[in-house]
Amino acid sequence: MSQNPKYSDHQETLIALVTHLAMTDWSARTATNLAKALSIDKSEIETVLSGFKGLFRQSKRKSKKTGDYFYSLQIRHARQWLNEVDDEDENDRKPPLESEYLTKLLDFVISKSAEERRNKIAVVGPWVTAFASLIVAGLAVVFKSS
Repeated sequence: MSQNPKYSDHQETLIALVTHLAMTDWSARTATNLAKALSIDKSEIETVLSGFKGLFRQSKRKSKKTGDYFYSLQIRHARQWLNEVDDEDENDRKPPLESEYLTKLLDFVISKSAEERRNKIAVVGPWVTAFASLIVAGLAVVFKSS
């Protein structure tokens, strides 16, 4: 796994996880149960959950069934913490996160993905231009000497 995973490489999984963990009654889920619920490969789920610590929080507890850690959205956990709730598990039912928070989280993920794509184009663009210039210069030399 990359030290700094890219939002643009995992945008669909991020959107699915954020939406699921924000809108279901379960404030925390395991990677196994998230993979089943979302029909996304468990290894991809684990990569995203462990790689985006600003969005997802790993619980201290593990599932007795799977041995997996529970994960929740950082913002949802913080709001529960304000209400003095102990560490969560999948048996804890909580009201979904308010839609304004979900909207801001999704906007954040989409904006970070778009920013990474723009940066990639900004880095690759000059190299493509330089390579094209070399080809044109080479062709000019070949045709001039003919």
